[in-house]
Amino acid sequence: MNNMDEDSLHQINDTMGTPAYSSPYPYNIRIALACLAILVTTLGLVGNSLVIWSVILSKKLRTVTNAFVVNLSVADFWTSLSYPWICVAGLSHDGWPLESEVPCQIAAVQFYTGLGASLYTLASIALNRMVLITQTMNTYSWWYTPRKVAVMIALTWVIPCVVTFLPPILGIGAFGYDPQDNTCSDKDGHPRGAEYNLAQSVGLYPVPMLIIICCYTALYIHLKRHFRKLKTTRSVKNSQSISTAVGLDCETSTKFTVGESSVTNAEHVSKKAKRAIRHQQLAITKNLFLVFCVFTILLSPYFISLAIPSSRKFAVYGGAIAILNSCVNPIIYAVNHPQFKVVMRKIITCRYSEIREPSHLLKFLLSLRKNE
Repeated sequence: MNNMDEDSLHQINDTMGTPAYSSPYPYNIRIALACLAILVTTLGLVGNSLVIWSVILSKKLRTVTNAFVVNLSVADFWTSLSYPWICVAGLSHDGWPLESEVPCQIAAVQFYTGLGASLYTLASIALNRMVLITQTMNTYSWWYTPRKVAVMIALTWVIPCVVTFLPPILGIGAFGYDPQDNTCSDKDGHPRGAEYNLAQSVGLYPVPMLIIICCYTALYIHLKRHFRKLKTTRSVKNSQSISTAVGLDCETSTKFTVGESSVTNAEHVSKKAKRAIRHQQLAITKNLFLVFCVFTILLSPYFISLAIPSSRKFAVYGGAIAILNSCVNPIIYAVNHPQFKVVMRKIITCRYSEIREPSHLLKFLLSLRKNE
């Protein structure tokens, strides 16, 4: 890390007539990374828009968990908006090509706050699934009121904003165009740039990751115990039913009334419906856990490179892997999520009238189409 101040660097520029920093990345590598960023930008903006519009058009998707899912898509959409400016920085030869560095500074803020909001939203989703499945509905209803959910979602943005803005305000690091990496991010040439990298890594990564790991571990232990208990209960019931069937004679077997039969059928239908809901909730939980796994694989290299100064050279490659996260989540929802995939496919194929439980907005739009 170069500890020289910026004025000294500018003096070197003026004296030698060459840039103070030379990019450690070949230009053809930067072109490849820019092409990747453009592809991710397109997929991220379109895919996350689909997720958001799915909830807007379908009342069925308006659940507490999906409020966090929409927030995750908003974060990915916000992050995707930074990639075009990062491409401009990456393809520049002699520093930031525009007169104002403000677009690059905004892109850096979008990148860090978006990644942080995504991580804290995934932590909120993990906590939501754990409370929903392991606790009673009264406990869940107490924790997840509309007002508390709004506060939770707000915190997923407030924390990354504090981590991004507070250190530069205190004189620790800066963000904008980084001539060392030819990108819009934190400035490595700043005297306290290494401290800013560490602050970002510590503030955005360990806490939400610890929450996620603890929640899914607790969820796994609970489900394992539940299915073990369920298996034992079924085996006991089966043995009891066999014993009862052997002991019944013909006269006893004919004493069933219509009322008892209807009650039995109603209980059976109720149990079947509860089993279907439980199965769907488990499918949703598995899908969201998959989102977390993909997120961890894609973002861990980048945050590790921020925390370890000696690996800073690989931060750009880690960042290139990290940006893929902005477009993979909608693909996972479209393929695996039991609710989102149905609505998203209807939107893609323009079969809006087939969307179940349409919102008031969709009903209004469909009525306009009919009138035309």
